Amino acid sequence: MKTIFHKFAFVYILIFLISFILIIIGVRSVLDYYFVSNETELILERAHNFEELVNSRYITGFSLDLFQEQIILLDGYTGANIWMFTEEGAFYTTSNSTSDMNLADYPNLIDDIHSVFQGNEISREVIYEGISADRILRVGYPFHIGDKIYAMFINVPMPELEDTISKVSVIIFISLSISGLLAVVLIFMITRRMGHEIKVINDAAKFIAQGNFEKKIIINRKDELGELAQSFNAMADELNKQENTKRMFISSLSHDLRTPLTTIKGYTHGMLDGTIDSDKQERYLKIVSSESDRLIKMINDLLDLSKMESGALILNRTDFDLNEVIVNVLDSFEQKIVDKRIKLTIDLTGEKVLAHGDMASIQRVVYNLMDNATKFVNEDGSISIRTEFKNDKIYVGISNTGNVLSPKELSMIWDRFTKLDKSRGLEKKSSGLGLSIVKEIIRAHNEKIEVYSNEEIGVAFIFTVATQIFKKSEQS
Repeated sequence: MKTIFHKFAFVYILIFLISFILIIIGVRSVLDYYFVSNETELILERAHNFEELVNSRYITGFSLDLFQEQIILLDGYTGANIWMFTEEGAFYTTSNSTSDMNLADYPNLIDDIHSVFQGNEISREVIYEGISADRILRVGYPFHIGDKIYAMFINVPMPELEDTISKVSVIIFISLSISGLLAVVLIFMITRRMGHEIKVINDAAKFIAQGNFEKKIIINRKDELGELAQSFNAMADELNKQENTKRMFISSLSHDLRTPLTTIKGYTHGMLDGTIDSDKQERYLKIVSSESDRLIKMINDLLDLSKMESGALILNRTDFDLNEVIVNVLDSFEQKIVDKRIKLTIDLTGEKVLAHGDMASIQRVVYNLMDNATKFVNEDGSISIRTEFKNDKIYVGISNTGNVLSPKELSMIWDRFTKLDKSRGLEKKSSGLGLSIVKEIIRAHNEKIEVYSNEEIGVAFIFTVATQIFKKSEQS
């Protein structure tokens, strides 16, 4: 199997080899251009100096024989083969075999002679076939003696330059090879370590996939892999938390389902086998009906919550009077308020602003929060309901006195898996899913709900509702 280590190593080495080859070729080309240019400039400078020397010493009495001698001196000065052409076609050189020279045998020489006589300095790399297999650097220079011009060509063998270029290239090659070797070693170490850490994460993922959520990844890195390990550990903790709450939920749900079913079964069998007298059957049938209603409500709450969490809840948004909805809900809790001698404070906004949303869902939110308040308020305690219009939102607050919730309890208050167990001992008829449903309804409306708890207010829920899209003033 090709691991990520092998893939990284292969890619890095391939990139290095390609870069290495391109660098060598590029450096070789640059060096070749540099040394040839530098040698050309040096030759032209020497030719110019020689030209000044000749003109300063031999301005009078300059003979052709003397010219031949001076060319030989220049040959020794430059270390090259010198040719000199006159405008009349005469040819002077350090070699005495001038009669054997055929200009057509020398690449571009005729054109270069014409160009030099026009006053141009030229430089060209050539190979003289049949004369030399080596590259030759041919430099043309317009040589002036008095008012007369000569076409001077200085031929420098390239092997000496190439030897210098090769030596410099070898040094660069060795340096690049050493640095490349170090780079390959570092790449090997880095990718091998990275591959090992990825394997650790992969093994942990397989471990968690088997349901073992306590697996932790220990990677001391500050890069993306370190962040991945931290996120993975956070995911494992969350999955472990969900697994524990799921067990608690199943345990609590099983208890709440078993209790009414046991009651229904016991009373039904008692009536069927005659254990319960006929004059008492109506009373127990009412209990069976009540327990059946409780089961149905619990199942409906679970189905509704599942639909909300999956995003399948369809909202029928309309404009409605939220204050009126709250007052209607309060009528349902009149008896509970009287039985627990609750002091009820109602402060509804006097401004006539309609809310915009699914009226039935918002009514359910208010009902569940009031149900929660009347359930947990202390005897002779207080419940406060308040609405306020602010920033194009209607704020609704429902609070009750009683036990103060700790920060940990506040963080778990929306968890459907923990509510069932908390409410069961206080209110047998509650499914314990009310607050979870409230949270999902508010989320579906893209609104916010917060919960606060302290000694002064007890427990307070505050949520927002959008206002009507078109106000009366705009409609008129």
